[in-house]
Amino acid sequence: MTRALALGERTFIRQPAPGDADAFVAAARRSRRLHGPWVQAPDTPEAFDAYLRRARRADQACFLVCRTADDDIAGVANVSAIVRGSFQSAFLGYYAFTPHARKGYLREGLELTVRYAFEELDLHRLEANVRPENVASVQLIRSLGFEPRSRSPRYLFLDGDWRDHIGYVRLREPGPPVFGASGPVTLHDVAADDRRALLELRVAPDQRTFVGAVAEYLAICLLEMTWQPLAIRADGELVGFVMWARSSTDGAYWLGGFQIDERYQRRGLGRSALGALIDALRIKPGCREIVLTYLPANDVARRMYASFGFRETGEMLEDEVVARLAVGRAAGRRA
Repeated sequence: MTRALALGERTFIRQPAPGDADAFVAAARRSRRLHGPWVQAPDTPEAFDAYLRRARRADQACFLVCRTADDDIAGVANVSAIVRGSFQSAFLGYYAFTPHARKGYLREGLELTVRYAFEELDLHRLEANVRPENVASVQLIRSLGFEPRSRSPRYLFLDGDWRDHIGYVRLREPGPPVFGASGPVTLHDVAADDRRALLELRVAPDQRTFVGAVAEYLAICLLEMTWQPLAIRADGELVGFVMWARSSTDGAYWLGGFQIDERYQRRGLGRSALGALIDALRIKPGCREIVLTYLPANDVARRMYASFGFRETGEMLEDEVVARLAVGRAAGRRA
């Protein structure tokens, strides 16, 4: 048996070896019903030999999840398509073996694998692609802190057809990275766990003519794939929403959907959030101008944006006023 690479409470992970062939193939065969349409584990000596050959490649890292009690193989975790350099990324695949499924062995083994991938393989990003109808796998990967980040129609040919997959991503950083910050306010990429709080955001009644529902903006972000949604937090509490995009025509950066929940208004959080966003965008590649729009009757928005240096240009986008802010490196920001 090869040595343990990482040890948990009930499992350890190690590399597969030629001596594992009989136990591995037997486990794969008795797990065919468990694996069903989701995965095709190597269940012949020839397929296992091919698996070992792949495991020796520089762009692969394959692990057996074994029980500490008796060394029995409880599952498999494969880190594949490793790309180095500025990417430092790979894909994660996994499956359990009968009779050890749904007992927590694979989950612990995957946590060991993820930690090993980040700390020993020096990876920055892991992605697991899961079929949306594979509920058990979705629950497992979400429990490990992976966030859904992409939807890939007809991604892999499995079970006789091309199947859709969702890409779940986990980064090496212990928490979600901060996009921007000012005072108590921080901006973060929207995470799946933010869903309820985002959908419950409500602006004051007199502002609802000017700002759409967050659900509408999130749909735009998902379907158009140009706008990037951000959650606005104050002292860790989700208090608002904004999205940004870069124009494909003139390279300007645009803001949209900006709102603070009515429970948190009149505390200066909107100004802090706008300042944080401007500062975060001004250092992005080619940022020389930030653009936004608002309805002509929205005097509150006009005054706040003007105080940051946004100037109306006389342009109209549909029924909204266009205002632009020059943010060259020397332009500075008005508070």
